[in-house]
Amino acid sequence: MHATIYHYQQAGLASQSAARRDCMLFRSTFRKDFAQTAGATFVALFTIIVTTVLVRTLGQAAGGKVDNAEVFSLILLGGLQYLPAALVITVFIAVMGVVSRAFKEQEMTAWFAAGVSLFSLTRPVLRFAVPLTLLALVCSIWLTPWAKAELDAAKDRFAKRSDVSKVSAGQFRESGEGNRVFFVERQSEVTKQVENVFVVDAKGETRTVVSASRGSVEVDASGQPYLVLSGGRRATLDGTGQRFTSTEFETYGLAIDNTLGAAPSFQLQHRRVDLLIADFSPGAQGELLWRISLPLSALVLGLLAIPLAFVNPRGGNSLNQLFALLIYLTYSNIVSVTQSMVVKETLNFWVALILPHACILLLFYLLMVQRNRPAGAPLFLFQKPVGKLDLQDVVDAQELKR
Repeated sequence: MHATIYHYQQAGLASQSAARRDCMLFRSTFRKDFAQTAGATFVALFTIIVTTVLVRTLGQAAGGKVDNAEVFSLILLGGLQYLPAALVITVFIAVMGVVSRAFKEQEMTAWFAAGVSLFSLTRPVLRFAVPLTLLALVCSIWLTPWAKAELDAAKDRFAKRSDVSKVSAGQFRESGEGNRVFFVERQSEVTKQVENVFVVDAKGETRTVVSASRGSVEVDASGQPYLVLSGGRRATLDGTGQRFTSTEFETYGLAIDNTLGAAPSFQLQHRRVDLLIADFSPGAQGELLWRISLPLSALVLGLLAIPLAFVNPRGGNSLNQLFALLIYLTYSNIVSVTQSMVVKETLNFWVALILPHACILLLFYLLMVQRNRPAGAPLFLFQKPVGKLDLQDVVDAQELKR
């Protein structure tokens, strides 16, 4: 009898050891797949983001809205703004892609046969998603506000420059007030002289066109800068179109807008997180809510992707992907709506911080239960727990059979 008990004990230990090995292999396999898929996904997403920012920035530079010398830094800052969102989407796509592939290639069927449950995927997903969530949180709290502040500061510096300082050879430039357009064919960086100047000035309904062979910037005794043109022609047309005058000149001065304009507002999006916490006004609460909710959505969406990634090997996966896309868009919109409600003081900050994520986690649990239940069984199957089985009872039963 003692030999039989020893045999069952050894068999139980061997079974537990094999189960642990299978579980470790299961987790390490999925973590490796998650990391590889996430790397490729992030590179693709960030390339798309940088390309989009590049096209937009080059268009602004061509239109005279940003400085040509700062195009590269503006592209980099513009890409950093979207880094938290890129990390959130990376986690969701990586988990969704890896798990759906495992279902489609019937790899999950083999794991289920080995005694692994669908709930066992939560641990490798959390091991994969938590570091990226923390990275997204750091970017959302510190890096993104800094990038937005630097980007707006660069645009503001260019807007504060005088009209002529914005001029680039061979390009049309609009003044800060929007009532004057400059064109210069050639420009000397050493002497600050310009050649073949063309200026269109609009004051009310009157349009004035000035062209000159050369010009320079001079400052009078009061500090007002002028663009002094030499050897040119001035044409004026009134608003009715009935009066047109044209005169030639040897020297003609145009007053240059040299005002700095209004100081840029200290926007909430630029503030440090400690200043937002110290302020904690409705606007500050809304900004703080967005900075925290966006990274948290990476963790929640990573878990939600497990049941959404279920694919019938005999069928397609387009319906699940569409369902996942709709859930992601709905989730993002709910977070935006709660932020707006916090700003309008119609919803408490802590409720807005917990409620959307709690609802998605509840949906995750319901979908996991539904995917994990036997075919044909009800959604919630409550069974009476099996009583404790003594090893001596098993041995006595085997002895009776003999």
